[in-house]
Amino acid sequence: MNKHILKYFIFFLFCIYSFNATIYSQWTQQTNGLQPWNRGNAIDACDSNTAIIAVDSTLFKTEDGGNTWQKVVYPSGGNGEVADVSIKDKDHFWIATEAGGILATSDGGSSWSLQFYDWAKTKFMDYVKMFDLNNGVAIGDAVGNNPFLFLTTSNGGNNWVSANYNDFQGGYSENLWRPISFISESIGYFNITYNWQFPKQLLKTTDGGKSWLNTNYNNEAGVIKFYTENLGIGLQISSNPNYTFHRTTDGGNNWETFYLSSKDYLVGPSDIEFVPGHPSELWFVNLVNLYFSSDTGRTWTKQNFYNGNLNGSEIVFTDSNHGWLLCDSSKVFHTSNNGGIITAITPNKSNTPTQYLLMQNYPNPFNPTTIIHYALPKAGEVTLRLYDMLGREVKTLVNEYKTEGVYDVTFNASDLASGVYIYQLKAGNFVASKKLLLMK
Repeated sequence: MNKHILKYFIFFLFCIYSFNATIYSQWTQQTNGLQPWNRGNAIDACDSNTAIIAVDSTLFKTEDGGNTWQKVVYPSGGNGEVADVSIKDKDHFWIATEAGGILATSDGGSSWSLQFYDWAKTKFMDYVKMFDLNNGVAIGDAVGNNPFLFLTTSNGGNNWVSANYNDFQGGYSENLWRPISFISESIGYFNITYNWQFPKQLLKTTDGGKSWLNTNYNNEAGVIKFYTENLGIGLQISSNPNYTFHRTTDGGNNWETFYLSSKDYLVGPSDIEFVPGHPSELWFVNLVNLYFSSDTGRTWTKQNFYNGNLNGSEIVFTDSNHGWLLCDSSKVFHTSNNGGIITAITPNKSNTPTQYLLMQNYPNPFNPTTIIHYALPKAGEVTLRLYDMLGREVKTLVNEYKTEGVYDVTFNASDLASGVYIYQLKAGNFVASKKLLLMK
């Protein structure tokens, strides 16, 4: 192929991909095997093919990436509707019920065991999370002036151990599983609610619920989601009119505030989800729309893929591409490419670096694409910017929070003129610059 034709063909493809990444999302609505429902309670997935949803009083499971769904029957009666689900593989999953129970199956739902049920300790189980086939946690609302219920298991739920203490009497979750986020069996957060006389608190445990600390988060949080112990985001509704996001990068000691201006800001928040492997990428859904952020919540883009109100309930991703979106009103959506969002920045954390590094781009000279490598020995805010020889900023390639690791940035300079440019990395107190040569 003539090199000039090839050049314009590459540029054409780049424009198409960029256009799709910013405007269109590839979420596919799924209906095969599903029955009508009103309320989407919870969803969880363990890999790109296997997921389970709880809707009204019914469970549905898929093992083929959402192409087909089968109904799963669980014991009803005093166990109530499902408030939360946790799945580890196609056979093993757990459910927390709105009547205070925890049930589990090890054969894909053919048979069930009632693992916990004690109305003296809780009458409403909000949250269950299994980290593997043995270790997990669960949270239930307090009964009267008793403390809220915190349970742990180390044997798959055969025994759930209560860690109730005299603190946090009358505490409960105002929004089911949404104000609770555990990243391991030891480390988790809970935005606890009391009666109107007491302010809400964002509690943190680092020892599996043996002790709880009050963080410096002084806001109402309809949703709390943490990516690591240090990086997390809380969402509240304010009267600005804006959605108000509060982000911490130090485990709750300090918080930054960002806003999303939207006509649907009075609609209660439904869910936030980090994209695995990409801590800067977030999805947020409410009862009207779906939004995407590529800068850890600073800015948001509405995703136009559904005509009408989404009635969003919960989002879950199993890897950087595969995710599900559960909604009320009989809707569930699936994506196999991160909703159509194309990202040119990918981390490689096989070896944690011991020092900050900015490597020379390769190839150099280049036309029109080159790759810039950099390394971070610890997490923090990172910027990577391109300047011309007069010191004027030309492009911002990275401007977000990054965890430690080695990163590759694919830079396409199709829209720039030939010449010498300077790229500069800033991370903490580290600053480094290098030259690159674009030859067209």
